[in-house]
Amino acid sequence: MLMLTLPLLFACSILFTNLSHPLAMGLILLIQTILISITLGLSSYSFWFSYILFLIFLGGMLVLFIYVSSLAPNEIFFSTDLFIIFFLLMSSLTLIFILYDPILSNFNHSSLPLSSFNYFNSTPLTINWIYNSPSMVFTIFIVSYLLLVLIIIVKIINLFKGPLRLLT
Repeated sequence: MLMLTLPLLFACSILFTNLSHPLAMGLILLIQTILISITLGLSSYSFWFSYILFLIFLGGMLVLFIYVSSLAPNEIFFSTDLFIIFFLLMSSLTLIFILYDPILSNFNHSSLPLSSFNYFNSTPLTINWIYNSPSMVFTIFIVSYLLLVLIIIVKIINLFKGPLRLLT
């Protein structure tokens, strides 16, 4: 699986440079994030870091999607012949790269530096230090600040001053 994700990441990076529609670019970024999360998860014993990375990036992509869809005009997404030829070329090059690369055929994922680190045998990583005495004041401040910002944003956005563009 790791041998497949690296050429696909390369193909998505090249495909991203040839796109002009913002929603297609967002889709390619989402695919790249999934591939990076899979690569990171396969190179370590635990998928928790890659899962957190994916969720954070997905939240940012949702905000960008809402922003772009509210500001950008409703353009029709069309694929040109050049796009289809480029996609077929990148797919065939990826397949050739996977099948005939001597480096990837002898690749051992256990030689990666993250796979030698064992999360269960290391020092226990707990998050209860956030709620202990020295940093408890800071945590309460952050939670209060986020609640205050949420209330202010809800009060600012009312029926007449809502989104920048109405959905009509």
